[in-house]
Amino acid sequence: MWEKIEFLEIAGVEKAVAEYNIWELNKSPYGKFKIKIFQNTKGLYTGYSNIQVIDETGSFYCAVGYGDTEESALNDTIKHYLELVSWKEDWQESDFEWSEGTDF
Repeated sequence: MWEKIEFLEIAGVEKAVAEYNIWELNKSPYGKFKIKIFQNTKGLYTGYSNIQVIDETGSFYCAVGYGDTEESALNDTIKHYLELVSWKEDWQESDFEWSEGTDF
């Protein structure tokens, strides 16, 4: 099984297990973004959004979520995205960036 692959030179292995289209029409000027879910060798899941949101300091961050299941990581990632866009009401296209296409 892939979870048992080990090399001293490799810090970790994650498997992409799902990709979701998320439709959000109130804050994002694009209407749709993606969340990709990865499983690590310990059986835990992490989700990452391909859209990045500006914060109060001008830095951009993608939504990240964690869980014991694929679904809980997806739920946590969506929750984190909604937290990222909750600090102001009037969002502009320049308040968002996309992750590199090669990451998704």
